[in-house]
Amino acid sequence: MVRWFSMAAGVVFPCMAEVRSTHASAELLQSSKGYQAGSPVEVALRLSIDEGWHTYWVNPGEAGMPLSVEWTLPDGWVAGPLLHPAPERFTTGGLSGFGYSGEVVIPVFLTAAPEASGEVGIRAEVRWLTCSDASCVAGEAVLEASWVEGVVGPGKDADEIASALEMVPRPLKGAALHVEPLAERLRLELTLPGGLDPTGSRVFPVTAEVIDAAESIEFRADQGKWRAEVETGDYVSEPVEELELVITGGGIDKPLLVGWTAAQE
Repeated sequence: MVRWFSMAAGVVFPCMAEVRSTHASAELLQSSKGYQAGSPVEVALRLSIDEGWHTYWVNPGEAGMPLSVEWTLPDGWVAGPLLHPAPERFTTGGLSGFGYSGEVVIPVFLTAAPEASGEVGIRAEVRWLTCSDASCVAGEAVLEASWVEGVVGPGKDADEIASALEMVPRPLKGAALHVEPLAERLRLELTLPGGLDPTGSRVFPVTAEVIDAAESIEFRADQGKWRAEVETGDYVSEPVEELELVITGGGIDKPLLVGWTAAQE
């Protein structure tokens, strides 16, 4: 097994590829083998899930556990948030959830320290939950990667990471969400630019527990706006202060992220 030394981290890491745990396999993808001090480095987590099983999104729904990562990075390096693609909806044991089946690629931007130099390495301790109709099993993997200082051409994973980034929901100029709390319900008002039409789109609440996970959110045209009403989650006891939604498919050509906070109004 090839081994290498990280001057910045001061530890020795073995180079590793795909790691299998319970009903899924995890791998850390790299867009390049080189880095430049102070600049971002593109990586991604690829989780390949056994047929008949699924794992969970950042908002797992009524049950489940979202994938998490604990990073060990060289001094001064910073890991950005996990950039989740839009999920799918499923029901497990009568409980509604959001997550992924088959394969999911989750990009992450790491930023090299301004004074970084030499060969460096990282470690990612990844944990997830896989569920089938019969049971749920936790999985975990330790994934590692290394870089050399300097400009290095795109690696074998560059195209896959670029494609995964296209699947990450993003805000759109001119798109806005307004929320009006009602008795045990929320009235949602969506503004979209350029004639975008959410008819037939799938809508997922990023903010956990605010909207009943079993609720299907469907926006309908109403006096130049798009409106929907939904039931609040069972655990909402305080006035709703914020809500973020992901909208994908239908007349929305790229996954869209829209948000609202009461403080803005």
